[in-house]
Amino acid sequence: DKQQPMHERAGSCAIVLLIVNDECYIANVGDSRAVMSADSGKKLFLLSRDHKPNEDVEKKRIEAHGGSVY
Repeated sequence: DKQQPMHERAGSCAIVLLIVNDECYIANVGDSRAVMSADSGKKLFLLSRDHKPNEDVEKKRIEAHGGSVY
């Protein structure tokens, strides 16, 4: 009885923020999150979205670029 090879479950995540004058640029990979608060913490803004392969949009993006999700 041969065992199936285990797929690597390691991953990476990162988030980068660049502010130029009045513009804010954010890049993210993985499930890192960027949030911003305003009005003394009374308002919260989500500045990124997770890249999780189990979500439909992300799975389709991965597969459209030749990747696989298992």
